Amino acid sequence: MKRDSRQLYKKLRFFYTVILICVVGLLVAYSISASRRQEQDTNLEYMRMAGSEAREYILQCSQNADYFHSVLYNSYNELEDLRHYLTDDVDDYMKFRLDSYGSSASVAYSGIEGFFSSMFGSYNQLESIRLYSLTQEVLTYYEADGTRRREIMENLQGEGTDREMISSEQPKDAISFRKDLLDPVTLAPLGWIELGFSGQRFDDIVAFYDKAQMVVCNSHNEAVFLSDESISWDPEEGIKSLYGEESAYTREEVADTYWIMTILSKKDAANIPLWNLLIILTLGALLIGVGEAGITLYLAEIMKRLEEIVEGMERVKKGDLNTRIAFRQKGDELDIIADNFNLMCQDLNLYIQKSYLAEIEQKNAEMEALQSQINPHFLYNTLESIRMKAICNGDREVGRMLYSMAALFQSQLKEADVITLAQELHYAKRYMELFEYRYHDKFIWKVSCGDSFLQVPIIKFVVQPVLENYFEYGIRLEANDNIINLSVKEIGKFILILVEDNGRGMTEPEMEEKNAALRADELDFHKSMGLGNVNRRLKAVYGPECGLTLSKSSMDGLTVTLRFLKEM
Repeated sequence: MKRDSRQLYKKLRFFYTVILICVVGLLVAYSISASRRQEQDTNLEYMRMAGSEAREYILQCSQNADYFHSVLYNSYNELEDLRHYLTDDVDDYMKFRLDSYGSSASVAYSGIEGFFSSMFGSYNQLESIRLYSLTQEVLTYYEADGTRRREIMENLQGEGTDREMISSEQPKDAISFRKDLLDPVTLAPLGWIELGFSGQRFDDIVAFYDKAQMVVCNSHNEAVFLSDESISWDPEEGIKSLYGEESAYTREEVADTYWIMTILSKKDAANIPLWNLLIILTLGALLIGVGEAGITLYLAEIMKRLEEIVEGMERVKKGDLNTRIAFRQKGDELDIIADNFNLMCQDLNLYIQKSYLAEIEQKNAEMEALQSQINPHFLYNTLESIRMKAICNGDREVGRMLYSMAALFQSQLKEADVITLAQELHYAKRYMELFEYRYHDKFIWKVSCGDSFLQVPIIKFVVQPVLENYFEYGIRLEANDNIINLSVKEIGKFILILVEDNGRGMTEPEMEEKNAALRADELDFHKSMGLGNVNRRLKAVYGPECGLTLSKSSMDGLTVTLRFLKEM
């Protein structure tokens, strides 16, 4: 059954995405909750500051009223004018003023009106001054804009009635402070003076700390300032008529005869701004996007490495044991799998090579057993006897042929498996001499090898099969200009033996096919037994980098290159 190769990828991505969304969701929820707590703490602090500033303002107005009263009693002319104004009728008061002005050297008369005007100029928050005479029962109003009016009042002795009257007649004043006026000599009560201060400062405070509401009440629990016109204040119920006890935070401040209540709805206190919420949600979306991109890249890298491992297994399945998978030395579990996979391929390749070499050794042993049925020394001695007989009869050419053949037999019998390059080239010369007698005047040969290469070790009989292949398939017997050259050169750690000819050669497709078979060590033994044998022996002894390759020679023939290591 065919399985989806991306199944693991889909499962991991789904799993990681769910975790990412949960984590980011928790972070967003925590951020919103923290923002709500921070906003609530900030608004509660603003509520406290609003109440404190209102209290400071009332206390400041109270101090100003005290200072006004003390300055009045320290000003003799103004106090004397005030005393006559409160005790004399209008005619007597005007006569007093004229007499005082006439006896004074001053250009301007220093009366109570001038004193009040200077006080209005000194205190911006002072809105009105109310002056009441007990003797005449007259209430005089002085406004900051210079307006003045007198009213005859009765029964204004009670404090509560005074407050109601003042509040109804002077709605601009939020707070007022009454000071008793006494005769400076007899200390008899003359009346009282009340200073009314503006409530604009309360509006400014509420506007600055926008979420908190404010109620300022006098000693009778009557509201003299309400920050919101929709608020219905009940002196009996108080805060219950606004939000209720459980739905709002409240704070009370006392200043002189007034008390200030700041009120903050619990819902409004923890309500974070919309832009703040949008920022948190946007950051959460960005985190999910970045995290999803990171997950995609991470899983793509994992899947790429898994696919490399699977592809390597497929190549091994097809017989390519030289497959290797890249890995990091201190990597994760996939790198450990890749490393073990490479070691497995290496060990398996060595095992197969050992098994293959063991099979070759077995065949060699069988061949030697067959060859041992004929005594090779008998053949060598017989050839040597025939050669001496030919020399005695004067046939030196036959003697030389027999000598070359005897040398080849001797190398097979006496030499070790590894010889020097000089010995290998010597056997190659003897072999070509035999064919020189056979194909008289058909070809010439040449061997070029530097002295530094002569003692290089090499396995024996790697050149002779290549020469045999030339004489069997490459030589042009119809021509008399056949050439074969042997040369040796060094490239890096490798020694190259080049066998070049001007023979029949090969076409490019044939050459490419042969080279591919040689690299894969799959050359057909029935068609190229000699070349395949040499190639396999070189690879088996020197490694997969060595072996045999074919190329076109500069003489339009074929060049066979034998590559082996300089040091075994």
